[in-house]
Amino acid sequence: MAQDSEEDVTVCGLIERQRRLADSHDLFERLLGTLSVAGMLDIRLAQLTDRQIGQLIFDLVGDQFCVLQPEMTICTQATRRLFRSAAGSLTTEDIESQRQRPACPKCGNEMLLHYGYEIDQPDFLECMLVNCRHKELLNTEKENLSR
Repeated sequence: MAQDSEEDVTVCGLIERQRRLADSHDLFERLLGTLSVAGMLDIRLAQLTDRQIGQLIFDLVGDQFCVLQPEMTICTQATRRLFRSAAGSLTTEDIESQRQRPACPKCGNEMLLHYGYEIDQPDFLECMLVNCRHKELLNTEKENLSR
């Protein structure tokens, strides 16, 4: 198990490393390695904002549940709470802004706001259409990040 400083490894990298170690056939790696990486991940997650944690839940946890399971409803509610306004509660304006998503300039479909959860990853809008996936950075000059 190679040692990287906490700053060198991304949140997604730590998550992937923990998953890989948890599936290891080596008992030492599976137990101690997983616990070590879980500790590093916990430290990194503590540095993220509520919105960044909400984005992680949306991206990584929500995909694990079926729409019909109560866990999905709980996950969705937790994500919404973390995406709330700075005041801590949803205002009428917040609810309206969530309903009114900008249109994709490439295909016209709705674009979804993503909060960057890596240190160097900015917030961006991404087209919800799987075949399009057009991306635009926020708070900077609009850049086309399409694949």
